[in-house]
Amino acid sequence: MSFVTIGTASHIGLRKEENQDFFAYNAPEDGTVPKEGILLALADGMGGRPGGATASRIAIDVIIEEYYKNIESNSILKSLNKAFLKANEQVMAKGDEDRSFQGMGTTLVVVVLKRNKIYYANIGDSRGYLIHNNEISQFTKDHSVVADLVRAGYITEDQAPTYPGGNIITKAIGIDAELKVDTAKNVKKTRDGQYILLCCDGLYREVPDEEVLKIVKEYQEPDLICDKLIEKANEHGGDDNITVMIAKIDKTNRLSDLAGRVINLVR
Repeated sequence: MSFVTIGTASHIGLRKEENQDFFAYNAPEDGTVPKEGILLALADGMGGRPGGATASRIAIDVIIEEYYKNIESNSILKSLNKAFLKANEQVMAKGDEDRSFQGMGTTLVVVVLKRNKIYYANIGDSRGYLIHNNEISQFTKDHSVVADLVRAGYITEDQAPTYPGGNIITKAIGIDAELKVDTAKNVKKTRDGQYILLCCDGLYREVPDEEVLKIVKEYQEPDLICDKLIEKANEHGGDDNITVMIAKIDKTNRLSDLAGRVINLVR
């Protein structure tokens, strides 16, 4: 049996006039877990005021509603894909009915924790990371110009952070009716002491992976880690909105004495 503690934090940053990020997770108050699992979602809106904030909120509201309403018992990933397509449809519909929202869109990364397994889907360049012991690894795939150039071998990973146009994304919710969603190719199992980190580019463009890992190891408790990561991103410039969600997996319930939301992941 495993337990999960969830921490969250979001900040407007130091350069923006509005926070266009949005996040949510669905976990019951009594600590039990529905058969559909626990869903965590994070979105980074784009399209100017008020479009980006509207797009990110619509996308996550639709994802949670559609996933739990239409869950397929034999395929969490198919259910996530359908929910993403519905979110895309709703964001585009809002833009069509109100000209002030035309062109808005949002990134979206979603994780479902169920029976000690990690399922996920994403669009855009908001990321998911796994952190365990002394290792941090990204498990999502960025949809951006720079990421495409790295995968094609035109630039290196080290060149990517400062490459011109690094913030141009190639896929987003609300932009193209023919949306192709990235879902987990290999479903991963949870591990004792593991952290699952979801974040927007406002974090990882400012805070290198090794600094993220150091903060996780030092502070350990999810809510505190989230706060410290946002502080560090602002120390490094805070050029964008910053949003972080962390779920910590514990298979012996050592988390029961910590602040934060502790939930039993049933087997």
